[in-house]
Amino acid sequence: MIGIFAALVISITDGDTFKARIPVWDGIEVVTAVRVRGIDTPEIKGKCPAEKAAALAAKARLEYLLSSGDVQLFHVEQDKYAGRVDADVSVRGQPVAAVLISEGLARPYTGGARQGWCP
Repeated sequence: MIGIFAALVISITDGDTFKARIPVWDGIEVVTAVRVRGIDTPEIKGKCPAEKAAALAAKARLEYLLSSGDVQLFHVEQDKYAGRVDADVSVRGQPVAAVLISEGLARPYTGGARQGWCP
């Protein structure tokens, strides 16, 4: 979808995915999962204790960032999984992906095979 969309965050799934209510037209809203484009975060059901701990830290940070309000979605596209979209996400004008990467809670991701998070 073209444009900028305000998002009301409903819940946080993990460090790079959340559920949101998105008004698309007057009186019409879409509720969907949103994956933050351009990052990969550790999995909560990870392969080792270090990955699981890192996943919880990434999830907590995403929750904190999104709770500060003014969440906007840009360049929204259908994800490879049904019921989810990919989007560039910003909070108060700050790109969420860049924050998580700069804090070591996420890695850049452009598709393909993902690197592991376990030592």
